[in-house]
Amino acid sequence: MRKIIKILGVVVGLFVLLVAAVAVLALTSENLRIHLPVDQTEYFEHQGLDSFPQALHAESNRLITDGGEVVRLRGLMPRDLYELEGEKHFDRAFFEEMATTGANVVRIPVHPHAWTETPDYLWRYLDPAVSWAGELGLYAIIDWHSIGNVETGEAPLLPELYSHTGEMTVDFWTQVAAYFRNTPHVLFEIFNEPQGISPEDWRREATELVSVIREQGARQPTIVGGTEYSRDLSWVLETPIEGQNVVYAAHIYPAHAQSSWAYYFGRVSESYPVLITEWGFMEENPSPKQPYLNGSAVGYGQPLMSYLDERNIGWVACWYDDEFEPPMFQPNGKGYTSYGEFVMDQLSQVP
Repeated sequence: MRKIIKILGVVVGLFVLLVAAVAVLALTSENLRIHLPVDQTEYFEHQGLDSFPQALHAESNRLITDGGEVVRLRGLMPRDLYELEGEKHFDRAFFEEMATTGANVVRIPVHPHAWTETPDYLWRYLDPAVSWAGELGLYAIIDWHSIGNVETGEAPLLPELYSHTGEMTVDFWTQVAAYFRNTPHVLFEIFNEPQGISPEDWRREATELVSVIREQGARQPTIVGGTEYSRDLSWVLETPIEGQNVVYAAHIYPAHAQSSWAYYFGRVSESYPVLITEWGFMEENPSPKQPYLNGSAVGYGQPLMSYLDERNIGWVACWYDDEFEPPMFQPNGKGYTSYGEFVMDQLSQVP
């Protein structure tokens, strides 16, 4: 009997050591993750839902709460939540940090590869992120963050992140819209950057995706980007998306000359709600891989902010990160870049 007890003691000791070793690795490694099961409810639930930001609806060219308040969204975009977890930043404290900047919205990008590789992504990542945002008074834009042709699935840029199929996109919005259909502070951005697709084809595909969302009972604002990497919304003036609560998005970077802004999104903003859901620049350390990002606060940042202020157009700055370009932080998060300082200054002026 003593021998058996001794053997059991050794086994238990080894098991404890193994658990401790795995825990240490999980805390220190970017690749190892320990995932315990999460509750998979039918729809989003939160006891404090009534205290979250009020639901928005599109009226003329503005976003308005049910109480009649005009809301101009201005905020930040971190990296994909799955990747945030790998960087040990997926927690409420990280969202608190964003909220203290003066932002009133966070754009939550979901990369197709992360969604497909994590079957419980909706409950493990989106549910807590949307909860934290609401608790902190932030609106949450859920963004299907792919680049390419939504019809064919072609994603020439970074296919390891952005590869998708039309079926995958429809399945994503079917599940996400149904889950968050009664969540007031959520907006849906149907596709990050359409590319390699004509305005006519994109309008048809976008109309289908908006319909998919509405069929789930979700009535929140649905954001539709322009063509050519979301910068060109000129087609909206002739053939807007049918239906209510449609908002349009443009992505504007330093390579897009100020003289083109009216054509790309300015004129559209006179009749429809428009958000710039991506903008940013790299000044002190220009990007050799993405030169369209290279610019300055004087030559690009301030003129863009002035243009948006004059038209009451909302915006989301990307990236709230130290690696993805354009980064707001120096490497390893050691202070802001000049771009990051510029964004913080802009958010500090939000009333």
